[in-house]
Amino acid sequence: MKTEITSDSVRQMLLAGDTTLDPLSRLLERNLDAPKLKVSAAPYGQVFQILLNGAHPAWESQPDYLVIWTAPHLTLPSFGKLMRFESASHAEVLREAEQFAEAVLRAAEHVPLVILPTWILPASERWIQTLSWRQDVGLANPLAKANLVLAEKFDGTTNIVLLDAAYWQASLNRPAHDPRMYAVAKILYSQPLFEKAAAEIKSVLRGSLGLASKVIVCDLDNTLWGGVAADDGPNAIKLGAADPVGECFHAFQGVLKGLSSRGIILAICSKNEERFALSVIEDHPAMVLRKKDFAAWRINWKDKAGNLMELAEELNLGLDSFVFLDDSPQEREQVRQMLPQVFTPELPTSPSELAPFLASLNRFEVASLGREDTERTQSYQAERGRKEARELIGDVENWLRSLEIEVRASPLRRETLARVAQLLNKTNQFNLSLRRMDEESFWAWANDPDNSVFVFQVSDRFGDSGLTGMASLSKVGNDARIVDFVMSCRVMGKKVEEALLAYMCSQARANGADRILASAINGPRNAPVREFFAAKYSSGEEASLDCARVSVPATIQLTEDKLAPSVGV
Repeated sequence: MKTEITSDSVRQMLLAGDTTLDPLSRLLERNLDAPKLKVSAAPYGQVFQILLNGAHPAWESQPDYLVIWTAPHLTLPSFGKLMRFESASHAEVLREAEQFAEAVLRAAEHVPLVILPTWILPASERWIQTLSWRQDVGLANPLAKANLVLAEKFDGTTNIVLLDAAYWQASLNRPAHDPRMYAVAKILYSQPLFEKAAAEIKSVLRGSLGLASKVIVCDLDNTLWGGVAADDGPNAIKLGAADPVGECFHAFQGVLKGLSSRGIILAICSKNEERFALSVIEDHPAMVLRKKDFAAWRINWKDKAGNLMELAEELNLGLDSFVFLDDSPQEREQVRQMLPQVFTPELPTSPSELAPFLASLNRFEVASLGREDTERTQSYQAERGRKEARELIGDVENWLRSLEIEVRASPLRRETLARVAQLLNKTNQFNLSLRRMDEESFWAWANDPDNSVFVFQVSDRFGDSGLTGMASLSKVGNDARIVDFVMSCRVMGKKVEEALLAYMCSQARANGADRILASAINGPRNAPVREFFAAKYSSGEEASLDCARVSVPATIQLTEDKLAPSVGV
């Protein structure tokens, strides 16, 4: 079974279904957004044969991803009987759903990621409405329970993703199923549904590789509120329930607030007077978002492409993680031409469509949510306080000393696994190996007696940055190799990486290692970690660390959690 995806090469995907999925295969291959895919669609109707037999010819491509898309009336025989008003029980449907889930779990042992759309019925399948949800009678009842069986069966796994196909169907304004093409070629779904499915699957894959967007940068006038505040006056802008248009902008801010609460960073890029614009944000009674909701802003009369580059530098994030929202077609076009890596969508012209548009944007997919995600904006606000302190103090060493940085090291435990997997899969700039692994695969690797994994929590007088570092060692003969060395961009530039490396060296030496090796993968965005390690290598031996060059900085207090690890280290 493959467990690591480290390069930017084309990924292999296998499609398995009880109907023909070739149209989905073509759409996924033609979509050139990362990751690029080579897709093979297995012959339809062989779902169980493929899932239960690891030697099936369909597995010859050694896929990185498996998509299993089935229809309930074709995969669950008892459900098909219920549709035809034949004798069958809801209990039989659920037993068959459990058998299918067990087969999926078996297949998940052969592939890093399994994607599974939920079961849906064509919207044209009108059953008896008064009985549809009746216990042991209707169709909607067992269908919902069968999907819940899948959700519960897969709850303990991290490499099976259950996608909401009912949402795909409901989001279309055209039929999701094509009876004509089913009769001709056993293609059950319509082209619009395949297009929606391909877009959503690509979004999930981007999220699994740490390529999801992390920042939304908003204009102000006619974007966060209706009208031009400087011309109309703050009391005349359209915002809030007193005006239908104002209610639309209020709803749009509500969606932004929700995204911020789940860890998406909000920033402002507006041609305006900063003091005046911030006073509107702070004082207008109908504002959903306040100054504290924004991690950074550039409110001035400079060109927006330049301001976006400054925001990327301040937030220490790549421009390819930015989404730029601006009502002006001219501003959008300038950003697209000068900064093509920034995702700059066409905004709806009607204010009523802004909130639904943003809510349906599939740029922010994540595999899990933790405390670090929900508190991300506060972390960036604390970082602003640190930078202001640096400007006041001036001298870097005195500034670092004033921060009172504490790094707390501890072995990997089950309760920190989800955050560690998130760091491993989402971090690009300070990531030594760039390997991507799901939680269970990494947990199994960490349990190898020759491997050790440590996590690092960072805090200072401005606040707790949370679990923002992870590193692992692997014993290779008399050597110790640093396999992973991952650190959030939020704590870069404060010599935290020096403390982490010093701790890993001390662990390796304590275990009797003659040499400590570390090889940085040459990735497109991890120059910071490559440059850091390049300064630590022994002369003439690229992968061997010179421990004389590694020590805990005097500006950092390093403490160690002595509790026993919950993995073999």
